[in-house]
Amino acid sequence: MVFKKTIEYLNYYVIFIKSNNLILTMKGRNFKDAMYDGLAKLLKAMANPFRLEIIEILSQGEKSVEGIVKTTSLTFANASQHLQVLKNNNIVKSRKEKQYVYYSLINDEFLSLYQHVIKYAVQEIAELEKTLKRQRGDNNSINAVCFEELEMMIQNSDVLLLDVRPLSEYESGHITGAISVPMKELLNKLKDISKDRKIVAYCRGPFCVLADEAVKLMNEKGYNSRRLDTGYPEWKINEYKKTNSYSEAYKNDCLIKI
Repeated sequence: MVFKKTIEYLNYYVIFIKSNNLILTMKGRNFKDAMYDGLAKLLKAMANPFRLEIIEILSQGEKSVEGIVKTTSLTFANASQHLQVLKNNNIVKSRKEKQYVYYSLINDEFLSLYQHVIKYAVQEIAELEKTLKRQRGDNNSINAVCFEELEMMIQNSDVLLLDVRPLSEYESGHITGAISVPMKELLNKLKDISKDRKIVAYCRGPFCVLADEAVKLMNEKGYNSRRLDTGYPEWKINEYKKTNSYSEAYKNDCLIKI
């Protein structure tokens, strides 16, 4: 587990007896080594492109190993190995149902952390920002919609919000007011949509290309469409921050509950 190395430092404990209570303290340097080692293991577990993609997929909702294999280029064996690394570091959790194993993210606090990492990376690493702009420029989706603008459009009933992810992901959770139009079905369903409507398409997040492809297709067909700058998971966390249930978790900002 993450803090397994802590056991190696048990020999450095100094025992104090006070008021009949046994108190264990660790020498300063060894305590810091143990804590930073545990933190490094968590970050190392994330530092893999395949695991980052798995995290993005699981941020849409629970999936089986088979579902992850279908969405990625991984084999069943490789997907299972990556999932085990993530589970051993408290990034994902699992449950078994009959012969299938289903995985999900450990909690929304980790999802929020992951989103902060993405935002920081795109804003501070020039090559990532350049690559993202090139991708959106190639698909005519550079003029993306932020949440604040989307909320105003929804309030004014001035937008048709399309969720272009697979139906199963839409059913696991979606932005309020969105309708499901999976990318594979978009071309056939466009005939039922007026070209006078403003359309916003969204998918799994800022690195998901489904919304880019949808916007490119719709604009080529004469529709007025843009993509959401991020995706459903970011909207989910944004909404949670507005609720008491999310803020309650942060009322006690102490690391250790006493």
